[in-house]
Amino acid sequence: MVPVTLAVESETEKFSINQDTGVLSTKVKLDFEEKSSYTVQVSITDGTNRDEASVEVEVLDINDNSPVFEIHPATVPVPENYTVGDNVTSVTAMDADSGFNGEVRYTLVGGAGRFIVNQETGVITLDAPLDRETQDQYRLVITAQDQGRPSRSATTNLDISVTDINDNLPIFSKQQYEATVSEHAEVGTNIVDIMARDEDDGENAVVTYHIVKQEPSSTPPVFTIDAESGSINLAEKLDYGKVKRYTLEVEGRDKGDPVLTGSVSVTVLVEDVNDKAPVFSKDQYDVSVYENLAGGTALVSLEVSDEDE
Repeated sequence: MVPVTLAVESETEKFSINQDTGVLSTKVKLDFEEKSSYTVQVSITDGTNRDEASVEVEVLDINDNSPVFEIHPATVPVPENYTVGDNVTSVTAMDADSGFNGEVRYTLVGGAGRFIVNQETGVITLDAPLDRETQDQYRLVITAQDQGRPSRSATTNLDISVTDINDNLPIFSKQQYEATVSEHAEVGTNIVDIMARDEDDGENAVVTYHIVKQEPSSTPPVFTIDAESGSINLAEKLDYGKVKRYTLEVEGRDKGDPVLTGSVSVTVLVEDVNDKAPVFSKDQYDVSVYENLAGGTALVSLEVSDEDE
């Protein structure tokens, strides 16, 4: 019998052939994700004659790859006025396997039930209203799972930071303020300090103070207010005899856009000081009496007034 020689002519790094049995074998582990099919050329010769044949090798996929998430921001800012159904962000995971082994589905846990993820697209949407003043941070844990058997999965964390909108009015610490000041108080005297708080954040929470009305009115106004501190001070001398009580309307305005305002009433009571001398109604009184008038007889009534109380 003439001896023959079998040889692998192509893909020699991957395949070999047994000279005795003619069995074609793999030399290394095959990877579907690297290459899913091979055309292996084999030859046979007896030294004189030669023939070739091709062997089509199809590599079948197994579920040996887990989904891998693409890089995404660690934190996503979301305005608190987003409406239910608005898109927040999206995540994407790729699986190098094929067919069901590479088909990814998404699930989400965390977020207090305010977020949902589309299981097919990875798009995350708002499922319940947000309120930064109630909660401003959420952590979502998203899982990407392939459909292989057994399945493989990967998880990623996504932080949601709820950003502020100007939706809160400044609220004063008291419903009404009242102060008493002596009518002899010097200009610049502190009358009362007021304060308002705004539950918003940043510039939306910065409050400035303004006197918008004084009763009774005057020019110039009797009181001024420090726009930053809310300190109300005396700007003009007081006179109890003229005005005993002032009522101020004060506004607190935040620095949001649009500006939101709150207001409060401030009552200032002027305290009397005994600074007015008694005054007779006349500079001189003339009285005529009989010489025989009995003792104790009333001669005249002297009228005296005092502007103090």
